[in-house]
Amino acid sequence: MDIYTITEISDDMMNLSYDKFYDFLDIVLNKDLSNLFRVQAIREMSSLSSLTVDELIEILNYDIVELHSIREKLGFISSDGRFHLRLGFRNLLERLLSLVKLKKNSLIKNLELTQENTINDMYKKLMHIWKQAPSSSNENKTPILILWINNIFKNLKKSKNKFSYDEYIQQFSLLLLILGGRNCYEFLRLNLPGALPHVSNVELLMKNQDVRIVECNFRFDLLRDYTQSNNCNYVFSAEDSTGSICRVEYDAHSNSFIGFSTPLVHGVPKPNFFQTERFDELKSWFDNFDKSKFINLHMIQSIKPFVPPLILSTYGSNNKATSTDVLKRWLYIYNKSLAQGVRVIGFSTDGDSRYLRAMRLCSRFFAELPNLTLFKNHDEFSINIPRQWSWFFMKEQQILLFMQDPIHVATKFRNRLLSQVASMKMGKYLIDKEHIVYLIESYSKIEHNLIKCDINIKDRQNFPSCRRISSVNVLNLLNNENFKGTYVYLSLLRSIIIGFIEKSSTIEERLYHIWTVVFTCRLWWSWIHYWTIKNSRNDDNSALVKQLKSNSFITKPTFWCSEINAHTFLYIILLVIKNKLPVDALNTYLFNSQTCENTFRIARALSGPYSSITNFTVKSFINRCEKISIINSIKTHSGHIGHYQFKFPQHHKHDKEVHVYSVNPLKQINLTEFDIEKIIQKAFESAKNYVTMVNMNELLKNKNLFSLPELSQFIKTNISKSSSKVVDYTEDIDFDEDSDKDEFDDEDSDKDEFDDEDSDKDEFDDEDSDKDEFDDEDNPETFDDQDEILSNSDDEVEDEGNVLTSDLSDTEKKIPRLSYI
Repeated sequence: MDIYTITEISDDMMNLSYDKFYDFLDIVLNKDLSNLFRVQAIREMSSLSSLTVDELIEILNYDIVELHSIREKLGFISSDGRFHLRLGFRNLLERLLSLVKLKKNSLIKNLELTQENTINDMYKKLMHIWKQAPSSSNENKTPILILWINNIFKNLKKSKNKFSYDEYIQQFSLLLLILGGRNCYEFLRLNLPGALPHVSNVELLMKNQDVRIVECNFRFDLLRDYTQSNNCNYVFSAEDSTGSICRVEYDAHSNSFIGFSTPLVHGVPKPNFFQTERFDELKSWFDNFDKSKFINLHMIQSIKPFVPPLILSTYGSNNKATSTDVLKRWLYIYNKSLAQGVRVIGFSTDGDSRYLRAMRLCSRFFAELPNLTLFKNHDEFSINIPRQWSWFFMKEQQILLFMQDPIHVATKFRNRLLSQVASMKMGKYLIDKEHIVYLIESYSKIEHNLIKCDINIKDRQNFPSCRRISSVNVLNLLNNENFKGTYVYLSLLRSIIIGFIEKSSTIEERLYHIWTVVFTCRLWWSWIHYWTIKNSRNDDNSALVKQLKSNSFITKPTFWCSEINAHTFLYIILLVIKNKLPVDALNTYLFNSQTCENTFRIARALSGPYSSITNFTVKSFINRCEKISIINSIKTHSGHIGHYQFKFPQHHKHDKEVHVYSVNPLKQINLTEFDIEKIIQKAFESAKNYVTMVNMNELLKNKNLFSLPELSQFIKTNISKSSSKVVDYTEDIDFDEDSDKDEFDDEDSDKDEFDDEDSDKDEFDDEDSDKDEFDDEDNPETFDDQDEILSNSDDEVEDEGNVLTSDLSDTEKKIPRLSYI
């Protein structure tokens, strides 16, 4: 057998070694060439793939006695001592080496194809297993797990510096780093080879997401893309504040200092105000400007369900803005959004007195703005109110609509019941938390499902408590002669929850329950107006009598919140009926400030394992908002990226009965004005039944206030005459500095029975009335959303200068408490 007759090295030939290898060379080459391989100690066929002829004969260039015979047989020696291999022998060797190299390359290629086929087969098998699995029956999208496993196997056959990752894996890694933190991410990356890209690459990906947030800058340029992504140009805006750590920090991206309270220009904070290169100017800022004790947040929420909100702006604040500033800021947001082709329907807040005053001024709800023209561009909402609707007090033309956060309204109801100062009364029946205490102590928990913290006044934002104390079981236990006042009061609280908060309620149910609360409160208000306090040595106009009457009713902000929300809801229904708003506008459970609260909670959850502090500086919050924006941008597409879908965890305190169920999207509304009138009449009859139950009906009948027209006229006349009516002489552009006094300040009025003794007090007329409604006296680190902070907020990142990290380990910093309302 000759080497030239061999066209391909077989697998058996490639496995030859030692004597078999040399015997093979004796046959296909010759014994002299075979001896050369023995001299070079080349013992395996496979080793020839990396060998050249020159390397093989290199040893023959040296004058070695033992090799003289081989040199003479295989070639010639020149005068300079160099060895020259015979050409025939060289051709034989080159032929052998080329055949071995071809076989080696073929084996490598076949191996790669085998591995590729194995990976492809594995991917197909995984897909087959997934489709056959029972858990996939309700899934329309492929889980990221399958692509992740496939990507890992592809990387395992490469060197580390050549690892590559699909777009989906990169997005998954980005979310993992944001939600889990750097240490969690690194732990997984190090223990799952080839599964995740290096953290520096993910940081670079994050910086390229175009979600940069600059303090005080309103991101109106993102509004158009946001509305186009959900195919709806109508949005609702929310505004809220929370406490922050007082710390001034330098931001290299904006070349400015963050942590000072930015001055307001026509109610709008000025971006990049604190930029300087002079130390004396920086020193003057420390001397003359307040540090930010609070963080203001503006959110945009689409009226379509299941669409995540957009962070519009955030900035530090000293909480000294007036209601005039608030009004101008809202008008600024409205006009700038309109320029982007986005119609802001209205605004929602948490019941702060300045926000409430601004709402009443803008909607002219028992308020006037004689020097300010709101309707300049003829883009206002307009409806025709039937003349017989004397109970409807809102103006026909509105540029913006307003909703106070329903959860805050519900907790205000609860907190008034638990107040140690208030002594509410309906007719001859008291409204007393001791009635609930009696149920807890006298009945089994199985019967009422109450716990002691449900009546803890310090837990002021305990909304689950509102649901428990107004449950059907509790109302059934209270429905007896001794507890009628408390029964009616908690029935109103239940109607607030059904009408404003529960997503499953129909439009008719919402309308009925909301207006039942409004009419009952109006009847209650009227009864207290004529209520004669027995054994009183003072006349009815005395401060003591006024205070007693005030303590017998709900707080006036709660009263106004209920009125505004009810009118706004009905106004929206009328706009939808007239096709002036899409039917999605009826998803009013979205119109609240909980979008801000949720953002605060998530931001606190994005903390690191080396810090137990859950609060943040202004700069830290802005950085965290950038991360939240990335998450929301993915959620905007329902977590879908291509054919894959990401699923996100839900907050552990979200009540499943309220938040975790499918809501059938509204497609049309079949209500007419006649249907609305019937629902309103039904609600008024229910209110009359409540009033009759507590024996307030006789006095109201004697005063001719037990019919809807007379009651409405009485309420409208008395509020219009009292100082509860707000008049603001703000002019179009140059707003005068407005007073921070509560809109319910009527110290010069003898008309308003429910005037607080101190108009600057908090709307909670109780022992904590000079405190913020969210402030806990015993816990200076408690904030408005503290009851909903994630329990696993354990991941504080290390480097605040990096968008991924934060340096909030200085727990010695004392966190300021909220003080607005």
